[in-house]
Amino acid sequence: MNKQRLEKLESLSKKIISEFFLEELREIEEEFSLINISKIKISSDLSYLDIFVSSFKNWEILCKTLASYAPEINRKLVKNLDIRKIPRVRFKYDESWEISSEILNTINNL
Repeated sequence: MNKQRLEKLESLSKKIISEFFLEELREIEEEFSLINISKIKISSDLSYLDIFVSSFKNWEILCKTLASYAPEINRKLVKNLDIRKIPRVRFKYDESWEISSEILNTINNL
């Protein structure tokens, strides 16, 4: 699949998944505080859709907890994306927030 089409799919997928989080994940909001979707990456063969997430609390169990919602997210994607093959949803923790926070703290301590 060409790069431009893939980027459009990623953008649309991020919108769909963000709406799902807002509508359906209210019950886990207290457990994790704010859940941030930093990036969506779809493999070029449409096999996988990686969702990079972070949170302020309980980040250690965030991906495992969200993985239980993967079938529901897949159903949303099937309804809203016009593609033949729907990628398998995987959650990955985005550590860039922590790295940037550590750099900022180091700079502030100098």
